[in-house]
Amino acid sequence: MDDGPEQLEQELVRDLGELREDLHEDAFARELYRGLASHRLSRLGNAGGAISLSWRRAEEMVNGLRERAGAAPLTLAQTGGEGELSDRVARALAARGWRAAPLDTSSHHRGHVSEPPSPPPEGPGERDAPNEPPPEWRHAHEEAERGHRQ
Repeated sequence: MDDGPEQLEQELVRDLGELREDLHEDAFARELYRGLASHRLSRLGNAGGAISLSWRRAEEMVNGLRERAGAAPLTLAQTGGEGELSDRVARALAARGWRAAPLDTSSHHRGHVSEPPSPPPEGPGERDAPNEPPPEWRHAHEEAERGHRQ
């Protein structure tokens, strides 16, 4: 059976919810985020069905699980180590019927779960944005250039 990405994501959240005690540990939550991010996650016995979470979605999933377990959220996205799969997380996934494989980024994966596209911000936007860098930047650049010429 080939479940869609939404169904697989719900199953993953349900299964990882069993890690309630571990999710209280900040170190484990960080390991779990790294193991979910930049991996192709598949459910054993699901022929061909897999998901890959964006870094932001992996952070949201881990923090949602932590919240349900009574733990505070953490800043996880883009903190480094995305794609590292610790033995502890690999065992936790395997015990719940999941496998993590390195993500092939050479093409789009239909199971990639990310944020829906957001509209541009309201208001004047780029029309009122400055076109020139702040004067401090210009002065710093000039100083640097003088240093290179000497």
